[in-house]
Amino acid sequence: MIADVVFDLPLDHPFSYLIPDSLIVTPGQRVSAPLGGRGTRVGVVVALRDGDAAGLRPIQHAVEPAPILSAGGLELGRWIADESLSSWGSTLLALLPPPPRSKRAEVLAPPFEPARGAVAPAPEVWMDAQREDRLAAALGDTSGGALVIAPDTDSAARWARRLDAARLDSGAGPAERRAAWFAAARGRVSIVVGTRGALLVPLPPPAVLVLLEEQDIAHKPPGPPRLHSRDILLHRAALDGSRLIMLAGAPSAEIWQKAVAGAVTRVADGPAPWPEVIASDTRGILRNHPLTLPLTRAIETMSRAGKSVALIVSRSAGAIGCNDCGAVLRCPECGVALQLRRDRRGIACRLCARSDALPERCPGCGGHRLQPFGWDAERVEASVRRRFPRLTVSRNDPSAQVQIGTPALLRGARTHAWGAVGFVWFDGFLRVPDFRAGERAFQLLWSAAEAVGAGGRLIVQTLHPDHYAVAAVRGQDREAFYRQELEFRSELGYPPFKRLCHLSARGKTAAGAKTLIDAAAGALGGIEGLTVYPPMALGAPGAAAAARMRSVVKGPDDLPRLISQALRPFLERGRRSHGVVEIEMDPVNS
Repeated sequence: MIADVVFDLPLDHPFSYLIPDSLIVTPGQRVSAPLGGRGTRVGVVVALRDGDAAGLRPIQHAVEPAPILSAGGLELGRWIADESLSSWGSTLLALLPPPPRSKRAEVLAPPFEPARGAVAPAPEVWMDAQREDRLAAALGDTSGGALVIAPDTDSAARWARRLDAARLDSGAGPAERRAAWFAAARGRVSIVVGTRGALLVPLPPPAVLVLLEEQDIAHKPPGPPRLHSRDILLHRAALDGSRLIMLAGAPSAEIWQKAVAGAVTRVADGPAPWPEVIASDTRGILRNHPLTLPLTRAIETMSRAGKSVALIVSRSAGAIGCNDCGAVLRCPECGVALQLRRDRRGIACRLCARSDALPERCPGCGGHRLQPFGWDAERVEASVRRRFPRLTVSRNDPSAQVQIGTPALLRGARTHAWGAVGFVWFDGFLRVPDFRAGERAFQLLWSAAEAVGAGGRLIVQTLHPDHYAVAAVRGQDREAFYRQELEFRSELGYPPFKRLCHLSARGKTAAGAKTLIDAAAGALGGIEGLTVYPPMALGAPGAAAAARMRSVVKGPDDLPRLISQALRPFLERGRRSHGVVEIEMDPVNS
């Protein structure tokens, strides 16, 4: 018998090995086998077959005495690899718990097969204010298994405690992760909570699949598997007939469009308790102090009431805007905010690579104050301390009356709602050079409004008080926001109406990276339905990062299949004299 084994390599084909008479292996099992001159490597058996074993080297030993992946897990892993233009082996091995350190390994139950022919219920997105409590109650009543995918380890830990569930994420130790995986495979635990590393855990189908905070970009970090957890769970649910529940107060545009098309069911039980939302116009203000009058009054009122206030600041985004009229300089072709080049000699579009000189005046009002601008946490803290010397003000003390931080301050569980949340300079979020800037700004405001609730205040200091994201949150009207956002996306051909791909090259020199990206982008020429934007450097000239180049590719839903054959030679050849080519399908960051 011959075993086909895949490894964590950029090569998207299995290697064949002889199965010794003393060894019994099964598809889905991890084995150790010799690989070229690299010694032995751990791989996954993906198929067994009869054939001529002449010249084949034998498998050395099995890592575990039984499969770690089900047939459904292998099939799902193959789909992820195809959709992300990654190798099957790299995808599978990135989604498995660590191998055992000793020769004593758990004996697993037989792998669960996908439920062939099972019809999965329509995926659901729960948007109501009580969605977390309803989910906890629903999982407590479920009779089958459940998999809960969290965006980060803190959320995973919190939900594992709340549900008394097995934990499968990097915040748990290797032994704990292995125990959770194997217990789920045997059906000994009913609920598993984890991050992306738990996406292939073998629960008996049909199960309940849950994606927490569906809109969180942490569900698609860099590296394999190069696909959003949302898309993986959507496919897994369809594959094995499981129920999929996604939680999001303000879902991604992709999920909202699926709901419009009838592929996803929206669940929202009426309006949530909502704060007073105040858009404070900052034109001509915020030059010397970070607080407008509405935010100052909110701090005074809430401190007298014994309630805490959160002040949210943004990191500098580098986009250019006019601080007199509020206009943002945008690419005339792509509609995204133009970014100040790293050498500060001009402005550039991060999508189409258009580059222009920095104008001396604002095209709208003629003003001279064109610059990236913002208030960082340190400056805000110093100013608030001077204005309110009797209040406790801190960037790291959760008991302070005024807490200052990035949007991460709004995450996590709190025993009491915020009395008020103020966005010191909301334009820092609107000016991000990304077509998703409006969506993320809306999601951030919606999250803040939920964190404050009835009786509180949400103050948005902005040059754009009439922005449709601000207006939609003020009116608690999701429909109004997504209608305008999707119209913008449709007109310019952005997701969810088109798919994007980042094609990047890293070289030892800038010239080497340029040669490589030009060759890879050139290989896509002539493929119908594609838009291949000119490559651009990702670093300042002369810097080490200048040896990185990127081109953006836009195409239809079957974009991976359109470009796979042309790009596969570049992806599989690994590092050569010029460098290495990488693919990021459906990027969430520009």
